[in-house]
Amino acid sequence: MNSIQLNLSQKIWSSKLLCAELEQFLQQNSVRTQQRFKVITCILEALSNVLEHTDSHLEQIVVILHCDQEIITIDLLDNSPYTPIDDQVDCPSPFSLSGRGLWIIQNWMDQMRFQASVAGTHLRLSLLR
Repeated sequence: MNSIQLNLSQKIWSSKLLCAELEQFLQQNSVRTQQRFKVITCILEALSNVLEHTDSHLEQIVVILHCDQEIITIDLLDNSPYTPIDDQVDCPSPFSLSGRGLWIIQNWMDQMRFQASVAGTHLRLSLLR
């Protein structure tokens, strides 16, 4: 199995099972330790950003994780209204209250695409293996 879809509600997000499920899936697909760390950290950061920075009532967040021999692809879909984000070039100041998570995602992933979808917002992250 090289794909998994997780439909996250607030209850599931609050439980500690999400990281274990992601870790197990990545191990089953022979993803190296450092890449597992990057993927899970970036997923958690992206989910945290959705929960922290959206004003809408989130019904559900869908995470689709796909692994093949060349690339790991993560799709996060939610029903929040699409709001464009600025590209981060430099790491935010240690005194900044936000922006580090986005900077980490942009620097750890090989590709990041953020766009509107029919249902709300779609974030796609890719990491070469």
